[in-house]
Amino acid sequence: MKSRSVIDFHTHVFPDDIAPRALKALSEHSGPYRPYTDGTLKGLLNSMDSAGITLSVVANIATKPTQSKAILGFSRTIVSERIYPLVSFHPENSPDEVYEILKEASSSGIRGVKLHPMYQGFAIDDRAMFPFYEMIEKEGFFIVFHTGYDIAFPGNLQASVDRVRALAEAFKNLSIVTTHAGGWRQWDRVEILTGYDNIFFELSMTVTEVGKEAFRDIILRLPGERLFFGTDSPWTDQAEMIEVIDSLSIPDALKEAILYRNAEAFLKTYRSMPES
Repeated sequence: MKSRSVIDFHTHVFPDDIAPRALKALSEHSGPYRPYTDGTLKGLLNSMDSAGITLSVVANIATKPTQSKAILGFSRTIVSERIYPLVSFHPENSPDEVYEILKEASSSGIRGVKLHPMYQGFAIDDRAMFPFYEMIEKEGFFIVFHTGYDIAFPGNLQASVDRVRALAEAFKNLSIVTTHAGGWRQWDRVEILTGYDNIFFELSMTVTEVGKEAFRDIILRLPGERLFFGTDSPWTDQAEMIEVIDSLSIPDALKEAILYRNAEAFLKTYRSMPES
């Protein structure tokens, strides 16, 4: 295995007592995708060790307003030099509740939020969400959104690239990390996002849909300095996804930027990272 650093910007884990039923429920709507880990922190760390991954960003989603505080608590227990968890909130949480979550997260070195429009019942550019975005921007957090379509919500456009563009226009100082190369199964339209310096592109679940040649073409249409490697673990194998990047006919410097350098520079803004 090559001795190098890799950051996976899109993973999922659950508390040990919840992981089995969470994976079972999610697997019912995951199409051809099946989990490669048991969904626990230990399972992810074992996968990271096997793949040679330095750090994983763990995305948590509050599907109910009552889950937001529990996710905060879980995130605070797993944050480490190898795990950067994202907190979440639900649109039905009050502004005061969200503010408290952000403050407590920041005190633990966490300054990222994950939101999933379909699972949480909102549109990315819904003006009812703007007070939350203003708070996130003011407190110096970034947001990771599920973007594009979703395998469990066919035809749903709550996270469309057009809505992402509208948000980026409205909040020019808010760092927005799109998942799935800008928008899952909207790859013919993601170039409308490339002109916004506050939009970043995590790349998971793209090559598995379009193949290596088309994946390479998508990468080359996006800004190379704003691309993040991601796997959506446990739904793909981390080691296999690194091998995909290594196998692409793109410059070695771009591979290194995707696998580590871009995310390293980005996360240094939001936490202290060891020098490589």
